[in-house]
Amino acid sequence: MSGPDQTRGQDLRKEAPGLGRRLLHWLMALGLLSLLATAAWLLLVWEPHRLPVRVVTVDGEVEYLKPEQLQATVIDHLNGGILTQDLVQLKAAAEAMPWVRSASLRRHWPDRLELAVVEEVPLARWGKDALVAADGVVFRPPANDFPKGLPELSGRDEESQRVVEHFQSWETRLASLGLRIEELTYDARGAWTLHLSRGFTLALGKAQVEERISRFLRVYPELIRVGMPSLIDMRYSNGLAIRWADPEKDGHGASVGDATRSAQLNSRPSGPSRS
Repeated sequence: MSGPDQTRGQDLRKEAPGLGRRLLHWLMALGLLSLLATAAWLLLVWEPHRLPVRVVTVDGEVEYLKPEQLQATVIDHLNGGILTQDLVQLKAAAEAMPWVRSASLRRHWPDRLELAVVEEVPLARWGKDALVAADGVVFRPPANDFPKGLPELSGRDEESQRVVEHFQSWETRLASLGLRIEELTYDARGAWTLHLSRGFTLALGKAQVEERISRFLRVYPELIRVGMPSLIDMRYSNGLAIRWADPEKDGHGASVGDATRSAQLNSRPSGPSRS
């Protein structure tokens, strides 16, 4: 007969091989991890010297940036060889340049990185110290790099897309009358003001701006036959007010009061809203 001690000894002998195998597996895993860590360390130390990045090429048409500037930025941020180079960091460095809209990098064996860039295309100036693209993105390159002859849009940065959309819509409609927007302001009160290429200001105010600019388009050909305005104020329910460029008379000899009254009657005013 076998007693409790004998049974316990048999159980321990059965467990011993299992414990040994598990211990061996752990030792093998630790050894493998050690080898991998050593290999990674050797790669980090050895690879930049044995497989350095020797060439950086730039792909993409650029007008305001020079390829040499882009190459220098990438080279300044190199932190490894062709295999270990951190492309995410290089991408961020390239996109931090003020004229770069987006960037991507690719490795080309054995020693070349290819940088592809999309450059910002300015639609207009944004205030005095920035530019804005056609999708409303505001960016701030050095002021001496600003292109000449751009219209100027103004507003809060968070309203840039709205301002750009109105500019593009109104610019197209005004072009049918031979007018261009030189300045468009959306002020803190929410009022719109345009300075047009014929040298006058168009005040649209805050409310019914699409209706008001449509009304302006209808009456402008008649107004320009009367004289040259310096201000056309559309902030009325159905009418408008005009300040002529000549404080005494318009270009055709009519008095200011007569010309203004004629314009208002033809547009059927129904009282001021001034908003």
